[in-house]
This record gives sequence, structure tokens and C-alpha cells, in this order.
Amino acid sequence: MKNNKLMTPREEDLMNFLWNQKGPMAITEMIEFLDKEKWNQVTLFRIVKKLLDKGYLEIYGLKRNNTQYARKFIPSLTKEEYAAVLLSERGIESNSLASIALAMLGGNKRKKICEDEKDYLIHELENIIKQIRDQGE
Repeated sequence: MKNNKLMTPREEDLMNFLWNQKGPMAITEMIEFLDKEKWNQVTLFRIVKKLLDKGYLEIYGLKRNNTQYARKFIPSLTKEEYAAVLLSERGIESNSLASIALAMLGGNKRKKICEDEKDYLIHELENIIKQIRDQGE
């Protein structure tokens, strides 16, 4: 059974583009930056509509273009939040977080982590632990 909440590869491509932008964009702005061979305006309109329907995009204001107005769009979740959706769909829940973090950080011993990267990662994990503890209060 196909889950309609998951993104297609094409939808993920557009979301990755939008996650890397600094703010909301109208479709006319998106088309200026996207590869013209892979993205035409009709395809872009169709994919934006699907992402709106799935709840991954939201309308974030209007942009005036001469005498017309265009809606501006922004992702309604972060790339990391979508990764959590993907993991959950594959049966991986939050109780696996420590194992996943270890695997991503090179727990398989194939990847070496430099000292600066280790310090940064430890700091980030400490922040996560603090946030979890603060939620219980």
C-alpha cells in the first residue's frame, strides 16, 4: 500500500531546493533558479499543489508582480522533521535514536571523526538531552 504522505522523488527534489532557500518563494521565482530542462512551469505548479495538499508546503504571503499577485510558499517542516517521518514509516521509532545517531556518527568504524566534529556533535547531543529533560518539567 502506497502512503500518500511520503514525497515522490520529484517532490523531494523541490523540497530540497526550498529547504536551501533563505525565505519564501513564488513559483515565478522558483522557475528562475531551477533547471529549465527538468522543470517547466506546469510541472512546478502540479508539484507545488501536491505538496500543499500533503501539508509539506504552506502559503506565506503574496508577491506583487506588476498588476498581479503571486502566492509565496515556504516548507511547513524541516528536512530533519521529514527524515523523522520517513524513519517512522519504516518502523523506526524514537527509542532507536541513540543507535541511529551512533551509526550516523561513524559507529561502524569505517568513518573517522575529527576532534572539532566530535566536539560539535557532543555539544549538539548535550543540547538534545537538555531539551528532553526540560520537556519533563
